[in-house]
Amino acid sequence: MLTVYETRAGELKRQTGRPKITEQAVWIDLLNPTRQEEAKVERGLKVEVPTREEQQEIEASSRLYQEAGAYFMTATLIYQPEQGEPRATPVTFILAGQRLITVRYAEPRAFSIYVARCNRSETDLNNGATILIGLIETIVDRLADFIERIQAEVEGLSHSIFEILLRAIGREGEISSKARESAHSLGRLLTFLVHVANERKLGKPLQGRIRTAARDVASLMDQITFLSSKIIFLLDATLGMINIQQNDIIKIFSVAAVVFLPPTLLASIYGMNFHHMPELDWFFGYPFALVLMVLAAVLPYIYFKRKGWL
Repeated sequence: MLTVYETRAGELKRQTGRPKITEQAVWIDLLNPTRQEEAKVERGLKVEVPTREEQQEIEASSRLYQEAGAYFMTATLIYQPEQGEPRATPVTFILAGQRLITVRYAEPRAFSIYVARCNRSETDLNNGATILIGLIETIVDRLADFIERIQAEVEGLSHSIFEILLRAIGREGEISSKARESAHSLGRLLTFLVHVANERKLGKPLQGRIRTAARDVASLMDQITFLSSKIIFLLDATLGMINIQQNDIIKIFSVAAVVFLPPTLLASIYGMNFHHMPELDWFFGYPFALVLMVLAAVLPYIYFKRKGWL
């Protein structure tokens, strides 16, 4: 889907009807674009829109580069579908002249949130760089919300360590890993954006916002590192408790085997039925064997109990 936003009377307005790349267009948003929509943007702005496969490249040279006067920046963002677990998706930001082009194959809420509030917070929407900074600030806010949610759930897990399942800890670890990847890619993007701002001689207010966003991302990285350490601690504690419980179960079986071994031995002896066994003809032989087996079981139990093995 191709969406074009124009600046009208100082406000950001979405084009209605069939989108056209006009002089007033400052933001072209490509969501799950078709090849025809990509070709339309490429013809209108003389830039090559990266494919989905190119977006997923991990090396910095494929994510942050300059080509034909345009600046290409790809970051990994976290988003959560209406139903399901949080996921990560690459999003490409292209600064071509005074226009911003975004290429994405998912719908992070940061985009809709920014569109809803940009006219209330932005003072200059005639520049794609301004829109990019506003988008990144909203993305950082959303990432902070994800991290705060992870922190709250990890705190809850830490208070109920004996009732949790490994699956719950693994889930939080997976989300924090995605958050780390997203923050790291945003940090690299902002570092490259500082270079872009210097080359394009953007105003000091915009450069100051870039540096502020970079500091925010750095603080989020520190928070994610702390949460990752805590998740690892909870995982180790859980595995330790599971090992202790398993050892207790094995110990019970071992002690039970030792307790019942002497009675089993006595029963085996008197169950052989050899003809010349004095106790077979003894009147008290049967109760004597029963008492002997009970004592053979009780005495080891008392001994183990005093040793604290039970």
